[in-house]
Amino acid sequence: MRHFMFRHYWWIAIGLAATITWLIVVKVQSNRETLVSGTVAGALGFCYFVQKQRLDELRLFKELFTEFNGRYDRMNEKLADIYTHNSGNNPESRNVLVDYFNLCAEEYLFYQQGYIHPAAWRSWCRGMLYYLKRDSIRRVWDEEVNTDSYYGLSTALVSEGAVLK
Repeated sequence: MRHFMFRHYWWIAIGLAATITWLIVVKVQSNRETLVSGTVAGALGFCYFVQKQRLDELRLFKELFTEFNGRYDRMNEKLADIYTHNSGNNPESRNVLVDYFNLCAEEYLFYQQGYIHPAAWRSWCRGMLYYLKRDSIRRVWDEEVNTDSYYGLSTALVSEGAVLK
């Protein structure tokens, strides 16, 4: 809903202002000019608010995106090594995988709240599915996800996210 409003707020404002203006002209006998002026001011205020909110959320998204990618970059080599050697069973590898799953769950939490763009979440899910192809990684994931420690993130949600438009 948030992304729809950010994309179409001008049309929403124009549509609401036109509808309210029409109602004022048809139903109200006095103070029409004042009411229409207030309606236009309200529509412009709505547009300003949405633009400001969108800018603030873009800043937050950039911060989150930068932080998540930085954390991922710091574990990328270890993840690649675990993937290549199918070695998710030892304690060190398991710790790296749990850190990665926690990072994925945090990304999911912010996506769920509407602060992560669907295209970014789709890419993240595709990356998760890549790692989950390995049996040793999948076993750790299956064990961990059953603890319900990942904000409700599941394999099904990851698969759904990977095909978002």
